[in-house]
Amino acid sequence: MKLALIGSLFVVVLWAGNSFAGADAGTLGEAFCKARIANDEEATRALLTPSLVKVIEEAEARSDLVAKSVPDEKPPLGDGIPYQAFPDVPAGCDVGAVIDKAGYVEVTVTYRFPDTPNADWSDRLKVVSDDGKAMVDDVIYANVANGEPDLSLRQILMDTFDQ
Repeated sequence: MKLALIGSLFVVVLWAGNSFAGADAGTLGEAFCKARIANDEEATRALLTPSLVKVIEEAEARSDLVAKSVPDEKPPLGDGIPYQAFPDVPAGCDVGAVIDKAGYVEVTVTYRFPDTPNADWSDRLKVVSDDGKAMVDDVIYANVANGEPDLSLRQILMDTFDQ
């Protein structure tokens, strides 16, 4: 009987872990879209988990060291942090599917270019609960190459200096 009760509580705790999936994750996606359309670095970072911000800050520090050691060359993060698959500032951004995954929620954001609809693309936000608040823990980029594995912001920031 105790084992069944513990098992039931475990299932409830797991279910509650993604309780932010609906409205909170969708609202976070909308805030992310708004920040990206405005190209607002500060607003974008405010939506990220502390661990992702730490990875970004470490990558920026490493990029600054490279810039100082080779001042005539563009540093690895010379174009800024790649919060989206392509550097173009979109005219619009829409939140699409919000999907529960194991341990996180995936939110699709589609960047829109009304004058050039073929330029639209979608990235996916990996949203986790950080102290009960929905936050972006990674950005999974649009996969534009057939058969290639998905790339993400964390992966790019970690791999940039290992080449």
